[in-house]
Amino acid sequence: MVQEANDIHDSVYQKNASNVVVIKVDEEADLAQYGLRRGIDGLVIWQSDCKTHPRNWSTKRKTFDTTVIILFELYTTIISTTGSVAAAEAASEYGFSRQESLVGFTLMYQLGQALGGFLIPPLSEILGRRMLYLVSCAAFSVFSLITGVVRSPGSVYIGRFVAGLASAVPSVVIAGSVEDIFNTRRRVWIIVLWNAGTTIGLCFGPIYAAYISEAAGWQWIYNSAAIVTAALFVALFGVKESRPSILLGAIINQIKKETTIRHLEWHNPDEARDWKALVRVSIVRPGKILFTEPLVIMVALISASSWGMIYLFTESLTVVYLSLGFTQTQASLPFLAIAVGVLFTFLPRLWDMKAVRDRQRQKVPIQPEDKITGFSFAAPAQAIGLAWFAWTIPPAANNIHWIVPTSALVLVGFAVNETAHTLSGYLADSYLLYSASAFSGLAVVRAIASGLMPLIAHELYTRLNANIAGSVLAALAAVFCVTPWIFFKFSKRLRQRSPFARFSLETHYRTNIEEDPFML
Repeated sequence: MVQEANDIHDSVYQKNASNVVVIKVDEEADLAQYGLRRGIDGLVIWQSDCKTHPRNWSTKRKTFDTTVIILFELYTTIISTTGSVAAAEAASEYGFSRQESLVGFTLMYQLGQALGGFLIPPLSEILGRRMLYLVSCAAFSVFSLITGVVRSPGSVYIGRFVAGLASAVPSVVIAGSVEDIFNTRRRVWIIVLWNAGTTIGLCFGPIYAAYISEAAGWQWIYNSAAIVTAALFVALFGVKESRPSILLGAIINQIKKETTIRHLEWHNPDEARDWKALVRVSIVRPGKILFTEPLVIMVALISASSWGMIYLFTESLTVVYLSLGFTQTQASLPFLAIAVGVLFTFLPRLWDMKAVRDRQRQKVPIQPEDKITGFSFAAPAQAIGLAWFAWTIPPAANNIHWIVPTSALVLVGFAVNETAHTLSGYLADSYLLYSASAFSGLAVVRAIASGLMPLIAHELYTRLNANIAGSVLAALAAVFCVTPWIFFKFSKRLRQRSPFARFSLETHYRTNIEEDPFML
């Protein structure tokens, strides 16, 4: 029998009565059946039209998966801002002081989210997205039920902490899922809707809590959360795994079982061969990013200062609007003005799209810095909105209609969402396949700031009158108006010097199926 010497191709031999026929297996055709091919370096990579790759999924599949995970993120975000209402109602029942109750219902949730935000994103790159969504949704449901049903202070602290830990999964992993499924051109509007929905969810939380608490008691805030997330848990079973490296590994294992093709090496940046590698990827790497990547540090600090404003309002707006004669439930409704402001975030996106079209016509690659123009509008809008609000409320302004300060909240809503959108989108575009890991630092800083804000608001608005307290916030926001200038001046230079950002870009090209004209 004759065997052709070939390091890459295998052969199959058949013998009949007259002679021996050597049939050479066409490795290229066999790999193509699985949607794969060999790159110029000999490694197995995706074919551009492979239907298994998430970028090539059907519109129906993409729509279903994206809708379910965004709904999961939206609902857990709503529950995240219910803490101040529940703290007010439960304090006397459990013998808490106001501060102790806020720690239990708000700070513990955010500390859990901070821990989860640090640990979970890298795990989603090693273990995949789907399993983490399922586990976190189940945990959120169970521990929300514990918070509402088990009548003890410990159940509040533990239940809210674990629920916050679980909520970190949709909060930080969804950026990676969206990057898996959509290229930059299509990802723009998905990110817009996600960020807008998240900010609106923050605004609905206090309203949701106020009306449920009045109708059925504060416990039903969390009993209802358990029911809704149990339904979402069932829906998540219909979501497919989207991490390209996980899917590629599964296909290669299938090829090894079903064919005689050998030498199926492939580039796997997420592989963790032992526990040391797992610790390095899941703890050391995000920690290194958080403390050594200037871009992540800068984005985290700026975003946290803006994002935390809504959590601060969960405590302070009630105080202000009760002084205007509102009832407890009515005092939650001004959050709708913040939600209205979120809708204006679509206007800067039109400018971004124009910039994209202009560069396409010029055949110039789009860089992440080209899509953060809205940030330069958001910073002054927040300072103006806070100053406007601070000096149109009692005691300085007793005869001004409530619509005047409420209108100022529209500017704040726009600013909070626009800052979150532009900066989180910038991280996703800069770190690409590792955007979930890059979000670890953002998640930690933002969650801790959000947990502390209601406590700060309580001290600020009880020790100072509302006008002075509001003026302090407006002054800090005015200082932050210099941050867009700093960002525009230094961000590109920092990104180009970042070894991690460069590695992410290289990995993006090696593990995806298409050249992205939007990235350098």
